[in-house]
Amino acid sequence: MFHHDHLHGISLMIKKILLIPLKKILNHLFGFLRLTENKAWDYLILCLVIFLVIAFIFFGANTLTTMNTKIHFSPADVVYGDQIYAIHDLNLMSTPQNLSLISNDPTEKPQILISEKFYDFGEVNSQQILKRTFIFSNSGESPLIILRAFTTCGCTTAIFTANEIPPGKVVLMTLQFDTGYHDMRGKTVRRGVMIETNDPDHPVQEIWIQAKIK
Repeated sequence: MFHHDHLHGISLMIKKILLIPLKKILNHLFGFLRLTENKAWDYLILCLVIFLVIAFIFFGANTLTTMNTKIHFSPADVVYGDQIYAIHDLNLMSTPQNLSLISNDPTEKPQILISEKFYDFGEVNSQQILKRTFIFSNSGESPLIILRAFTTCGCTTAIFTANEIPPGKVVLMTLQFDTGYHDMRGKTVRRGVMIETNDPDHPVQEIWIQAKIK
């Protein structure tokens, strides 16, 4: 068990490492903040720093686990079934899906992994059909169901090889972007696909592509 002297020593060390440098930074940036011996102010800053660090780690890790993931699979792992065609549908965009297929059992939930959530085609001609395949994997313990998907523009469509992914399997989504759908010459455009699944931790996913149209 720690004694009072040990706790006091740890407090002084934290103050020396975190609080004083932080105060100097804040003083430099804002001017009106001054170093003080007010312990209440010290602990308030410390609590704020700890909260921000924990929030950054939690939300950052939670986001990164679904994107830019190196997914290893064989052709036998690809699921082919009821295909989903994602198009630009204003009714889908304005009407939220009832996510009733989310499991209440935390030990048997699906978990979505995506090979990448952004791809830049670079500079392209204005009369090209661009394609990119994205990989969706289920690393959870129950089937991952793609409830619906839609695109942000009529120039963009996507086809999923299946709407249900068993644990350990993958589905391929082929995105197609028509640069000649409307006049986009001289512009850098970004288009997206919105996907809703029964993954309780990541029910909504977005995949974006970008291109500079000549």
